[in-house]
Amino acid sequence: MKLLIVDDQARRYGRLVEALLRFGMQRSDIDIVGSAQQAREKLENVPYDLLILDLLLPLWPEDEADTRHSLALLFEIQETDHLHRPSRIIGITADIEVAKNAGPEFEKHTWTLIKYSHDNDEWMNRIGNSVEYMLRNAKVPVADYGVDLVVICALSSPELEQVLKLSWNWSDSPRWLDDTTFVRDGHFVLEGERRITVAATSAPRMGMVTTAIISAKLISLLRPRLIVMCGICAGVRHKVKLGDVLLVDPAWDFQSGKRVKDEENSSFSVAPHQLPVAAIVRTCVQQLQTDRSSLAAMTASFGNDAPGISQIVVGPVASGSAVLADGEVIQEIKGQHRELVGVEMEAYGLYAAAEAASSPKPKAFALKAVCDFADPDKQDGTQKYASFASANVLRILMEKFGSRLLN
Repeated sequence: MKLLIVDDQARRYGRLVEALLRFGMQRSDIDIVGSAQQAREKLENVPYDLLILDLLLPLWPEDEADTRHSLALLFEIQETDHLHRPSRIIGITADIEVAKNAGPEFEKHTWTLIKYSHDNDEWMNRIGNSVEYMLRNAKVPVADYGVDLVVICALSSPELEQVLKLSWNWSDSPRWLDDTTFVRDGHFVLEGERRITVAATSAPRMGMVTTAIISAKLISLLRPRLIVMCGICAGVRHKVKLGDVLLVDPAWDFQSGKRVKDEENSSFSVAPHQLPVAAIVRTCVQQLQTDRSSLAAMTASFGNDAPGISQIVVGPVASGSAVLADGEVIQEIKGQHRELVGVEMEAYGLYAAAEAASSPKPKAFALKAVCDFADPDKQDGTQKYASFASANVLRILMEKFGSRLLN
């Protein structure tokens, strides 16, 4: 069990810590910090079972204490996905007026708010009872993460081929996970010291259903921290160019809905269910967008056949079960999201599998590079370059931001 105490008066918890050690907790599992910012840093990296939060906190240790900082931290825990959410939160304050003002926020989420007093141990006993209950009724521990990064491609050639050309120490032969699924294992060293494990595979066929099935299987068997799809897609002309790499955010099935009919006409009523990527993924990719030198070097390493220096585009990409080549359907899909930048066949299946996974959930995202514009005007060689670009943008992303993405 992991406990985080956030209070700028840490000394008043000495006897509480002693009591918790008698209950069987380890001192290394109890962290105490004195500001809201320090708490954020802890919650970004560590999943805590219990958070004890003083309602009067400074933002930084040298600042004045204010309830705004505590409530802002609570809002982030509840409404965003970049902080680990503790299983239970206990608020604590010695100020009656602060308790009165903040009480409704705690009641709304069924969190506990207790009053600190230096005259008696009632507050300490209540916390101790809560910890003792959690220790006695702890569930069977969920499985921990396994592989750091899983890469899925829809096509063995050229998509998976380009992933396996990355200098990630790939195994010479595949490893079978079950009767129908195999992966190639690899690894690389991040920042000179952290060994990152990788597994890569391709789906038996293209499409959302197949991708969702194999993604769910890989999540269950390998328990990855990150699961990523690399490959090719169609772009929206005038918004992206050939070779650009798209972060699919959000993804949805553009064919989801129902056909309705009135007395004269029938029409298709869309019902898109959009799934976004995690905020930390979006932020890291947006930072990579500005790294012109890395993208230029990547493009140059491919040779003279590259269509131009690739750019990274973050935007909505729709998934569908059919290959588009008439140039017309993509115009209809743009009606579902005015910022549409691409169309492909698999990403929504990956995102849906990750969203439905049991704990520990991986972060899922797709990097798809533009090889055509879903019209009859195709160019030879663009699939190979697009596969190369998507794989190498993943490589650069992991080299620069892998530690943040894997935490």
